[in-house]
Amino acid sequence: MRKFLLCILLALLMFFCASTHAGVVIGGTRFIYGEGRSSLDVSLQNDSDSAWLINSKVLSAERWPGAEVPDLSAAPFIVTPPLFKLPANQANKVRLIRTGVPLPADRESLFTLSVATIPAGTVGPNSVQMGVRSALKLIYRPKGLAGDPAQAYSQLRWSRTADGVKVENPTPFYVTLFMSEINGRPIDNAGVVAPRSARTFTGCQHTAACPIRWQTLNDYGRVMPPLTSQVQ
Repeated sequence: MRKFLLCILLALLMFFCASTHAGVVIGGTRFIYGEGRSSLDVSLQNDSDSAWLINSKVLSAERWPGAEVPDLSAAPFIVTPPLFKLPANQANKVRLIRTGVPLPADRESLFTLSVATIPAGTVGPNSVQMGVRSALKLIYRPKGLAGDPAQAYSQLRWSRTADGVKVENPTPFYVTLFMSEINGRPIDNAGVVAPRSARTFTGCQHTAACPIRWQTLNDYGRVMPPLTSQVQ
């Protein structure tokens, strides 16, 4: 009986894995909107044999741990078109346009580009279609910021505190913490270190030495070489 139930479970799992798919590819994992540009295009490619509805919008950065979320009077970006149908095996794009809402001129600002893909056709009797929502980093970068954004992660300063380990970012750029460890343990959901700010992580309260290892992603999503620090 147990073997029979296991076979049924495996068959159902194979069915759902084979019939559930989303074939829309977004042309990037992060997007930099430089000050002065009129717009920013995000490409979308539908590699499936079905049409999809694309619903896009710009949200705050609250989903990224460590991000600063300014209290804005209105949306700093608009997306056009916000909703459209992407036919099978076709490509299109959405355009981000900066509004007149003021943003800091001395540091980057982080937002979330939300792109939802929703089945546009009728679901057949032996298929399952599911909508997929992707959350991507959108960074507004003012002109004239000092330093190299790709090397900002090398400027992070790590130190011990009574509560754990503090990391300070003295640069005007956002730094994503990727594949980061404190005393050999991964930092779960590490998020980002906002410009000219600090965060504290738990760990190393009861150890003499505390090795830190961290990486980041550059503007193009490339993983940068790991760096290490030893805090006492």
